[in-house]
Amino acid sequence: MSLAGIGFVFFLPGVWLIHWLLPRRTTWQNAWLLLASYAFYATWDSKLLPLLWASTLFDYVIGRRLSSVEEPRHRKHLLWTSIALNLGILGVFKYLGFFEESLNTLLHGIGISSSLPILKLALPLGISYITLIKVGHILDVYYERIEAESSLLRYALFLAFFPHLIAGPIVRGKEVLHQYAQPRVLLPENMQRGMGHLFLGFFMKAYVAELLARWYVTPTFKHPGDYSILSHWVGLFGYAGQLFCDFAGYSLMAIGVGLLFGIQLPENFRYPFLSTSMMDFWRRWHITLNRWLFDYLFYPMTTGQGRMRGQISLGFLLVFALSGLWHGPLWTFVLWGVLHGVGLIVQHRWDLFYKGLCRKDRSYVKLRKSRKYKLTAWFITQLFFLLTLIPFHATSLAHAWEYTRGLFVTTGTGQHNLVSINLLVCSLFLVAYHLGEFPIGETCRERWRRTPAPVRGMCYGLIIVFLALFMPVGMGSFIYANF
Repeated sequence: MSLAGIGFVFFLPGVWLIHWLLPRRTTWQNAWLLLASYAFYATWDSKLLPLLWASTLFDYVIGRRLSSVEEPRHRKHLLWTSIALNLGILGVFKYLGFFEESLNTLLHGIGISSSLPILKLALPLGISYITLIKVGHILDVYYERIEAESSLLRYALFLAFFPHLIAGPIVRGKEVLHQYAQPRVLLPENMQRGMGHLFLGFFMKAYVAELLARWYVTPTFKHPGDYSILSHWVGLFGYAGQLFCDFAGYSLMAIGVGLLFGIQLPENFRYPFLSTSMMDFWRRWHITLNRWLFDYLFYPMTTGQGRMRGQISLGFLLVFALSGLWHGPLWTFVLWGVLHGVGLIVQHRWDLFYKGLCRKDRSYVKLRKSRKYKLTAWFITQLFFLLTLIPFHATSLAHAWEYTRGLFVTTGTGQHNLVSINLLVCSLFLVAYHLGEFPIGETCRERWRRTPAPVRGMCYGLIIVFLALFMPVGMGSFIYANF
């Protein structure tokens, strides 16, 4: 089951109704949501539920011990025990096969014929996201940024709340734990915002992302040698739209479902295709992941007392290489992460160089504020992001090179149909969505809120009819569920 699946249409109303019919007490509400979350998890693989329960209990105990222990050496031992266990579980289930295959390739390359057996394990649902949530929480407790959660019920729900269980947003204790500590009240504004997010997210995920994938992305990436240069670029632009609508749409759905239960989850996307630098881009795309990477890895490494103090460039490279590996056990993901690390290094050094120019000649300050400079910076940023999507989607380094070559050298004659109402709707939607960053977007939202309820209902009904007619049948899987 996923938030965009048919089963969820029946799952959500029942969970929502019982949640608000229960006595308005935190224990009742939290217990019901935790039970529903475990049921949601079990629809993917019930055999792995004991692993989630055991790791939850272990980290809860470690957190409680950290709150009661003052001796620094003992506290550090508890911290690293928790981190080692969580990373160990993640490594065994997600990366063991990857490293075994890489080692076998290396052994064959140096002439050793023997090879290790490849262990194939079922990947626990949302393991990458749950691991980051647990490690972030234990670090916050260790550094006394927050108090360790005293209630096992609240801590378990903090980890397993079903809207963010599959793919985030990656929540933090200071953001949501206090919301589980008080009775929640059914508010009309939460219902309105929640249904709006849920509806918009579903449209992005089930229609825009799926349509772009089916008609433009999958065929081109699957058989790049059969398509023309134009079709390669269309497929790449389509993948950018697919990835954004797939993940941002699912995040919106998660936030919307949270609001239906009176819980505010953190924002995960903020108009990323308006970014004018790579740093700006990573403040807008998958916000909760990149905030985690910078707060718990980059800043401690580059501002601490260790050997990497002040090593900004090396910090970018390491953090984004790890980000690539976090996305999946493939060398193409590692390459993607390294490329973004290099992109941030180039931008950082350019900023330092340009600041020097500004100190020598104030006309450079005026130039940087000009529309021409901003448009150039926007174009370079978006083109870099677009090109780095090739290894992100490719199944191998050879596949990535084949697709990249097809952007500039004719390899086939296949053409995509660019005269389509569905493509037009998808394109207009992506443009309209990003207008939300500008005053015109807020004006449109305010006018929509003031529109009489019957008119809004009629518009929603027409959109549902449109989706019923044109939405791809048999939707594919959620991309980020694999991460």
